[in-house]
Amino acid sequence: MGKKKEFPTEEWVFVSNNKVLYKPRPSTEMQSLMELAPFQESWTPSLEATAHLKELIGAVIDDLTPEDRWIFNALIVERLSLRGAGRILGIPKTSLARRRDKIRRELMTKLIDSELVQEWLKR
Repeated sequence: MGKKKEFPTEEWVFVSNNKVLYKPRPSTEMQSLMELAPFQESWTPSLEATAHLKELIGAVIDDLTPEDRWIFNALIVERLSLRGAGRILGIPKTSLARRRDKIRRELMTKLIDSELVQEWLKR
């Protein structure tokens, strides 16, 4: 059997117009600098922009149903496997995978419209 795919927790994948925009976050400052083109200035969001992004993400998560928030928390925050989260929440693994994908699409749809997210994806 092949390796099972899990929802990425360290990296985000945004889908827009059937195009996948993948932007992993550099793990070190050196890696971040090495990704820059020659003479390109680095871009770091301001504290205000970061606070705005946190508020935006919080508001989007608050819009989820309570059960979807439990699923989000179990899979993303607590990093439980589908099997483990399914046992705790009492949801079959396949149903949980479908719900996870629905939640991910819903979050990405709402976040992709943000100007800050668009600016981050451009850089």
